Amino acid sequence: MKAAKKPFLGYIHNFRGLAIIFIVGIHSVISIPWEGSLVVKSLFLGIFNNGTILFVFIAGFLFYYLSQGDFNYFQYLKKKLKYVIIPYLIISIPAILDKLFIDSGNHWWMTSEFQEASFIYKIFLMIVTGRHSGILWFIPMIALFYLCSYLFLIFSKKRIFDYATPILCITGLMTVQFGYHANPLISFVYFLPIYLLGMWVAKHHLRILSANNFWLIGLSIVYIIMTVLEVYGIIPLNKYLEMRDLKHSVLIFNISKLKATLLCFLLIIGFNKVNHLQFPLLERTGTDSFGIFFLHLYIINVFQIVVQRQIIPIEGLNILSYSIYLFAVIALAMIIIFFVRMVFGKNSRILIGS
Repeated sequence: MKAAKKPFLGYIHNFRGLAIIFIVGIHSVISIPWEGSLVVKSLFLGIFNNGTILFVFIAGFLFYYLSQGDFNYFQYLKKKLKYVIIPYLIISIPAILDKLFIDSGNHWWMTSEFQEASFIYKIFLMIVTGRHSGILWFIPMIALFYLCSYLFLIFSKKRIFDYATPILCITGLMTVQFGYHANPLISFVYFLPIYLLGMWVAKHHLRILSANNFWLIGLSIVYIIMTVLEVYGIIPLNKYLEMRDLKHSVLIFNISKLKATLLCFLLIIGFNKVNHLQFPLLERTGTDSFGIFFLHLYIINVFQIVVQRQIIPIEGLNILSYSIYLFAVIALAMIIIFFVRMVFGKNSRILIGS
């Protein structure tokens, strides 16, 4: 008998829609020189930084929610292969060709050994690390979570899970390395407490989502205060952004990670409280989130070329041009997704993830 389909969680869907805006937002703000107010730039950095934490938290929540009562490990991996890994391989083709034949030899990971290696090895290395693109490191990392899913599910059924997960989250605040300059295993370690926290919240969602307005207001105040402290340099946001790029592990208290973790609670509680409301933009970006993720850096790269060649006569971004730029990147990604979906139907998910 086929398992009953789990009820749709509108508040999680809207949360995911906002998370992808955060991810596009941080990549957009650092992609073109800034000529406007540095306070405004710091505000955007403070808001959009660590958007990937939101994405991983949601992934953990949905994994626990959807796996309850009926979980087939091999069917789960087959689905992730079809809708995440294959689109990753397809969307990687332009970036890999670029690194092999055009933009070669100018990146920290292109060592002399890499330059002398065969094409097959070069392609293999790029695929298993995601280094051929500034954002695609996420897929080899999240693939490790897929592979460990059965162990996570067993762990979540143990009583120790309820106590160990908050402790892991606290100790995880001492990590800062992840992403493009890290390897998938280091990124996995960085995000592991966040993924487990998403599962933990899903397991205890009735109690957490019923939190009263006092908690919601309190979290909002703490988040605003931390953002203001980042904007004015009291919390050294740039320090964490720079340390993230180190190619060796560093243990240091990561207050920006703490802020993003608190934001996960703020958003999941907040979106649940307004679950009766409609948010058309977030609903759309939530539906197209993986496609937007796969496409947005290519679109940003086109905008960078346009600005560098003065096709658009601007010297740099300010609050107005940045807002237009961010909207344009997301809108263009959604337009591409629309046409791919129109041509290929449901198979568009295999091509671009949406």
